[in-house]
Amino acid sequence: MQSAVVSTQTEKDTVQASVRRRRRFPAGLLVAGLAIAAAVIYLIVANTRTSAVYYMTIAELKHCTTCSSQAVRVAGVVQPGSIERHDQTLSFVITDNQQSLPVVYSGVVPDIFRAGIQVVVEGYYHGQGTFEAQTLLAKCPSKFQAATPTPGNS
Repeated sequence: MQSAVVSTQTEKDTVQASVRRRRRFPAGLLVAGLAIAAAVIYLIVANTRTSAVYYMTIAELKHCTTCSSQAVRVAGVVQPGSIERHDQTLSFVITDNQQSLPVVYSGVVPDIFRAGIQVVVEGYYHGQGTFEAQTLLAKCPSKFQAATPTPGNS
């Protein structure tokens, strides 16, 4: 009788020991997981900082005191009659119906760029004068019309 009790107790201890071994989480795996998570978070934060650009209105840009050292984006409508092309630079004025901002840009000009179209310029503003754009984005019109075929081109 006593040997049966001892045998049952031994089996019970063996089962509990195996359960404890299964429940124990390996510390090395936890450390590796934390290191990978930290690396992913670092990459996300580092890439966001390098590609993040403030988006401002013309009024906000003119009152900004720290914008001379960082790139900003400004949206506006190209003022009619303000587009001037010089050698490889393009100068124009954008407006938001309240204030205007002269812009100088040298680069590839979008095909749809013209007076009266909404644009977004990205670059640097040194407090007064012109905005030095490094990127010029023209907003597509919200309404597209099919080209009318002419008899000679079809």
